Amino acid sequence: MARTMSGSGRSRALFEMGKPASHPTRKIQIMGAQIAKEHHLVPKFWLRAFAEEGHITGLHRDGREHRTPVKSAAKARNFNTDPRVQGMQRVALETYLAEKVDHHAAPVMHAVRSGTWPLAAERLQVVRRTLAWQLVRTQMFRSWNAQVGAYLAPVVWAHEIISVYQRRLGRMLTDEEGVAVFWEAYHRAPDPQLFNDDRWHLRAPIQGLSFAMDYLEAPERHLILVQAETPCLILGDTGVVIRRTSGTYSIAPPLLGAATELFAPVSPTHLLISTRTPERYQDGVLTAALARQANKGAAAWCQNAVYRLTSMRSPRYLRLAPEPPAIPAPRIAAAPSTGRGQGSGARRPVLKDPELLALLSQFSTPA
Repeated sequence: MARTMSGSGRSRALFEMGKPASHPTRKIQIMGAQIAKEHHLVPKFWLRAFAEEGHITGLHRDGREHRTPVKSAAKARNFNTDPRVQGMQRVALETYLAEKVDHHAAPVMHAVRSGTWPLAAERLQVVRRTLAWQLVRTQMFRSWNAQVGAYLAPVVWAHEIISVYQRRLGRMLTDEEGVAVFWEAYHRAPDPQLFNDDRWHLRAPIQGLSFAMDYLEAPERHLILVQAETPCLILGDTGVVIRRTSGTYSIAPPLLGAATELFAPVSPTHLLISTRTPERYQDGVLTAALARQANKGAAAWCQNAVYRLTSMRSPRYLRLAPEPPAIPAPRIAAAPSTGRGQGSGARRPVLKDPELLALLSQFSTPA
């Protein structure tokens, strides 16, 4: 029988404007405290499950493949650094992830890989939270937010210009005037990066976490563990993958659509799946076909590289595209408003964690 767990909540996607991130290097010493400059996008405990003798083999987007220490894999320099403060506060988010997420997740994931399943409710929640963070703590999520922001910025700008016109005229624009002003402003919109602050990348994952938790805790969603006898899974630098029912892995919205599955390879032989159709995996077996789906997803979603056991042969079908995933340019249309059905009615989950609220406050106020 398959071993499953279910939860409660809803799913939504997050949009926030932003710009891309920076890349790897070392640590510095400030006032006796060690401040990490190299931040892991996939936790080290997770990477170690795909390592042998402390090393893991990475296939990079430029075609290079080489064996590297776990400490040097799937990381980026100053990825979670707050540029407006000094001392340990500069890495407040990175410290939170290390102490409040990875520290608690490591023993639970080890237990899963060692055969403990199903999990008790408290440990299952640790796993869900870990998977939720993995959806929002990566370069892919940051890139996705930046791309969405770049597309939405001219639309937001154009709507603001319409409001400016109406305030100056002291009246509402006619339908024809409104559409004309929209397109004029849309095509003359300034570069979105002119309006981005340098902390957007720290707020976005915290705000996105609530949406990711809603997705994983939806009452109709179950967490399944399937296993193989021999190593067959690779790990992307996103850790997890969202797969649509169509079989595609594009990062285009809706990122967390209800009719999707989350794949999380937690070892070369263990795959966690969040799904609404647990009956598909009742035998608990990680088949070659399922491993192929997960591996293709890791390759499709990765920003820079995928990783595997050095002793495991790279799947022959594995291909990395020349460029990281990109959102297709949306088709923008402007039409007079009917005044009905304004807004989508989408619910924004409430963030309750006091430590995360404190971090969000730090990243939202002037230093």
